[in-house]
Amino acid sequence: MPLESITDPTVTIKPSKKLIDFILHNVKNVDGAPDGIASLRKSKRSKKEKTVNATLKIYDLKWLNKYLKEYRKTATEKIYLHELFDDSDVILPTPKETPRNPELEARIQKLTAQQNAREYRTMTKSIDSVRKYLPDDTIAYQMKQINKQLIAVAQFIFSVIAGFAFGFIGVELIIGNLDFGFRLLLGIICALIIALAEIYFLAIKLNENGFDVTAKSNKLHRD
Repeated sequence: MPLESITDPTVTIKPSKKLIDFILHNVKNVDGAPDGIASLRKSKRSKKEKTVNATLKIYDLKWLNKYLKEYRKTATEKIYLHELFDDSDVILPTPKETPRNPELEARIQKLTAQQNAREYRTMTKSIDSVRKYLPDDTIAYQMKQINKQLIAVAQFIFSVIAGFAFGFIGVELIIGNLDFGFRLLLGIICALIIALAEIYFLAIKLNENGFDVTAKSNKLHRD
C-alpha cells in the first residue's frame, strides 16, 4: 500500500524490567529530569502497570546516561546504560498507510488471479491428458495461425479487387459501352458491398483463430 510521510519522527523505547527497577529504586533526584523519567519515578501506580505501560524517549536515556556517570562515582556496583538497556524494545516511527482505491485493488486482484491461473495451467499441462497434446506453445503452431490470418486478409483484398473489376469492367462487357465515370461508380459500389460483407466474415475468422486454447481444453474436460 502507498505510505504517507512520517509526521512524528520520535523514537520510543519500551524499557526492560531491569531499567525500570533501577529508575524506581536508584534514581533519587528527579529535579531537572525529563518527563519520561520524572513521571515514571513519581507515579503512584502499581509496579506491574509501570512495567507494562512505561515508555521513554531518547532524551530520557541521554539524561540517564549522565546520571549514571555521577552514580558510578559513589556506588559500589558499577552500572552502565547498555546493561540496563538490555532486553528493551525500540519502537521506530512508522508511516501511515494510505488505503488503495477499491476499484484499483479489485483490478489488481483480478489480474493476479489470472496470472496465477496461467502459471498453474502451464505447470500442469505436462500431466494433463488432454492439454499436453495441444501444440499451442510450438513455433509451427504459431506460424500456422499467422498464415491463416494472412490468408484471410489476402482473401479480403482479392475479393474487394474482384468486386471493383466486376463493376468497372464486367458490367460494360455485359451491357455494352458505358461512360467512364459511371463505370467507376459501379466498381466502387460493388467493391464497397463486398468489403462490408468480407469485413464481417473476416472478423469472425480472426476471432476463431484467436480463440483461447485453454478454453478448448476446458470444453474437452467437460465433455
